[in-house]
Amino acid sequence: MVEKYPLGHACADVFSFESTGDVREYHVIIHAEADGRSFQQQLDAVLDGYRELQQGVLNGAVAVFKRYFLSDIANQGADVLLADTSDCAKSIIGQSPLDGSKVALWAYLMTGVTTRQLPSGLFEVCHGTLRHLWNASAHNTAKNSEYQTRLLFNEYIMQLAQERCTLADNCMRTWLFVNDVDVNYPGVVAARNKVFFTQGLTEDTHYIASTGIGGKGIETQVMTQMDTYAIDGIQRQQVRYLYAPTHLNRTSDYGVSFERGTAIDYRDRRHVLVSGTASINNKGQIEHPKDVVSQTRRMWSNVEALLSEAGCTYDDVAHMIVYLRDIADYSTVKQLYDERFPDKPRVFVLAPVCRSGWLIEMECMAVKAQNAPDLPAF
Repeated sequence: MVEKYPLGHACADVFSFESTGDVREYHVIIHAEADGRSFQQQLDAVLDGYRELQQGVLNGAVAVFKRYFLSDIANQGADVLLADTSDCAKSIIGQSPLDGSKVALWAYLMTGVTTRQLPSGLFEVCHGTLRHLWNASAHNTAKNSEYQTRLLFNEYIMQLAQERCTLADNCMRTWLFVNDVDVNYPGVVAARNKVFFTQGLTEDTHYIASTGIGGKGIETQVMTQMDTYAIDGIQRQQVRYLYAPTHLNRTSDYGVSFERGTAIDYRDRRHVLVSGTASINNKGQIEHPKDVVSQTRRMWSNVEALLSEAGCTYDDVAHMIVYLRDIADYSTVKQLYDERFPDKPRVFVLAPVCRSGWLIEMECMAVKAQNAPDLPAF
């Protein structure tokens, strides 16, 4: 179910999921009004609106993950860190909201769970026999994007080891934000390929759902910033990787190592994590070069095929994040989304895709009720 809420000088779209289990989950996207007010005023409006929702319609749910999209992270990122002291993984990324505001927020919340930060640095979300492990805004200042990415993964592997987990068995999702993506993305790819190979992740086993996209960190020396999600206690039969071969090729065909999507089954629900997806065909070629309208429609078709493989439709999608290379395409793309997905929680941000010919990319997450009594509860 999706509801819209006016929140003073902000507004929110809220997707809620409730099933037979005792964990209710919410995906919330809050937009500040693009009314010319200062960043601090817009941030206050977003945070005040968030607290109003949390205390009211969200039934006291706790945040398990947040992402702030900022228009000028070098001048705004530290203010977000000071203003939001909530105990969850917080991703702070320089990707300008395209509605003209200075800040937007995606917040993922749940009821019936406990949260804390672990000595490893990861954030734990507990319910039943499973532990969901989140991390956000990991970065370093090594000399180039390849070294930075390699160090990020190596540190993450050590954090997982402290929690008796591994990259191959437990990591479900990564996000890699690359400053000057046209220049630095090849280094990210090279580092990830090498690390994955050492961890037993190959085209014959599996990779990890991921988005690799343009984005800036607070420090100008940061070329790669990473967010991650893993599950301790997950069973192999709960996880299925999505390929949609009629629409998409394997990423390994063009030297990249990530899965197009991942479906995770629990006793009462299925989560579908769709990686960053663009206008590509099953030969690995860009479809409809220089045509953002046709690229958008092909991208939708690709995502729809991945969702269908997981037994879902767009009706099950909890939120969408839409990345555009060219700010001039925003009004055109927004109109397309307004016509097809008028009520879906979403945010449009300025973020170049990893291949310059791709004008648009989107990622999403879907949640669908199911009854699988032999599986662990969420």
